[in-house]
Formats: sequence, C-alpha cells, structure tokens
Amino acid sequence: MEIFRLVLAHPKHPEKPRLVAEHLDPAWLKQRGYEIARNLGDQAAIWATEAPTQKPVLALRCRTGHALSIIVA
Repeated sequence: MEIFRLVLAHPKHPEKPRLVAEHLDPAWLKQRGYEIARNLGDQAAIWATEAPTQKPVLALRCRTGHALSIIVA
C-alpha cells in the first residue's frame, strides 16, 4: 500500500513545503486540499497534474500564491 502526502508551500518560502497530512486514500487528501484552498480564499481552485517526475504529483495552486501538492511517499 502506498502512503500519500499533502504538502503546502507558502508563497514566500516555496522551497520549504510543509507536510499537512498523510493518508492511504488520495481522494481524502484532495478533499482536504480543497478545504484548505477555500480557507485561503480560493473557491475555484482545481487540481491538475504536474510535469512528469519520478512520482505522480497532483498540484493545486491558489490565487494567494500558496501551492498544495499530493505526492507518493
């Protein structure tokens, strides 16, 4: 079983993402990411796939400059 991680990058320090949650179900992390985006004031944020890397990544960019990502641990 894979563990997925939801990480948050602050616009002033994008190089230091902060772990927000870990879960076995990426759908649960996507919902949590939407809740965080709404709390940051972005009601229309949409998940998108990032450029291909070693691990699959979903990214959500907020209008505030914050970035949420779901990565495989």
